[in-house]
Amino acid sequence: MKLLRKIELLVAIVFFIAGFSCLLAPRFNANILFYVCAAITTISSLVLWYQVFVKKRGITLFEAILISLFSLFLWLHHSIGYELVILIFSIYMGINAIGFGVQAILDFNDRSKTLWYDLLWTLIYMGLAIASYLQRSQDLDLIQYFVGFYLAMQGCQMILELFFFSKPQTSRFYSFRFWSALPVAIVSILPSIVLEKMLSFKANKHPIDFNEIKNDQKVNLRVFIHTGLSGDHRFGHMTLAHNGTMYSYGNYDKAEEKLFRTLGPGIFFSVNADEYINNCCIYEESTLFEYGLHLSPEQEEKLCKILQHVFASSYPWDCPLEVDLKKDPSLKVEPYLEDYSNRLWYRTHCHYRKFYGGEWKTYWILGTNCSLFATRILHSIDPAIHKSHGIVTPGEFWEYFEEAFQDPASNVIHKTWHSANEPSTLYPLQGKNSIQTI
Repeated sequence: MKLLRKIELLVAIVFFIAGFSCLLAPRFNANILFYVCAAITTISSLVLWYQVFVKKRGITLFEAILISLFSLFLWLHHSIGYELVILIFSIYMGINAIGFGVQAILDFNDRSKTLWYDLLWTLIYMGLAIASYLQRSQDLDLIQYFVGFYLAMQGCQMILELFFFSKPQTSRFYSFRFWSALPVAIVSILPSIVLEKMLSFKANKHPIDFNEIKNDQKVNLRVFIHTGLSGDHRFGHMTLAHNGTMYSYGNYDKAEEKLFRTLGPGIFFSVNADEYINNCCIYEESTLFEYGLHLSPEQEEKLCKILQHVFASSYPWDCPLEVDLKKDPSLKVEPYLEDYSNRLWYRTHCHYRKFYGGEWKTYWILGTNCSLFATRILHSIDPAIHKSHGIVTPGEFWEYFEEAFQDPASNVIHKTWHSANEPSTLYPLQGKNSIQTI
């Protein structure tokens, strides 16, 4: 059994035992949960301070201060552990309510068909947040039952996946029919954690084995999960590539960004895949985990029609550098390169587009984000691919594709990675751009 499978089995057993202990002894486990949280935050703060002073990562200073203060607060207020657990649950439900609420407002403004779906989940999460907050000084058992059920369910799911993936005739039905990801707070940084472990192995002269091929079928759709070790890179990005062209959706119009870059016009771009991968790794200091899918002719035809619809629903947009260079070709570009949209266009000559209206007109980090855009396309061409419900992150689909690759019956047939730390994973620089337009 590979190391990753052994870790999965261990985590599954821990989840299963923790879940049932919460169901059988809810109040006792509330105390345990509280002290575990306090210990984890303390260890995390020590690691961050080590990175600040030893690794000289000044960018983590603010994060280290916040985690240290939160850890101190937990230890000083251990007597209110019961109430704090419910309060954290209430805040988490409130964040979900805000995410769906903002998305519902955007849906209304953009006349999106998903308005009622987002409004329904706004009301559900708001109701759970208010109810749990009002009951924060009451009995904790109900919340612990929720936590216990969730942990036991995750443990059972992971054990079933490990078992059924060895049986091709049953793996697709049992493993992914009711698949759900780990909590968003954990799964969002999961690729970053894995990357840190891989680079640690490399630094200790251990080989990194992430390039695997499941069968000899043709890969005709590539999915990329972006990640990194610090800053925004830790939470990642998600893109798709077909016929040598990369497609991405995000918030790239800096002049129109709002709420600390979490809200803005939705922008779609296409670019030569190899050049984009090299740019992400070499210049933007990202690492990309790649998963290759085999599509049937019917699925590939449907993908092309979806991309045609995306192009038909949008219009070209020029980044500020492109606009000003048209006016003055002798312009100095360096001052413009602080803006990502300018950097990307300057290095790759990507094509940006904005949407006329509809669901994707406005980008919202907790709703219509890069992951939701990519997975809507994936689920449309293959309903067997996981369709997320809630706040979607690239990490959730890193987890999904890692599991799907182990499934002998899935169409995820290849995986690899691209990183400037491993130059052999990059592409030869050819000095040309071959954007595919539809």
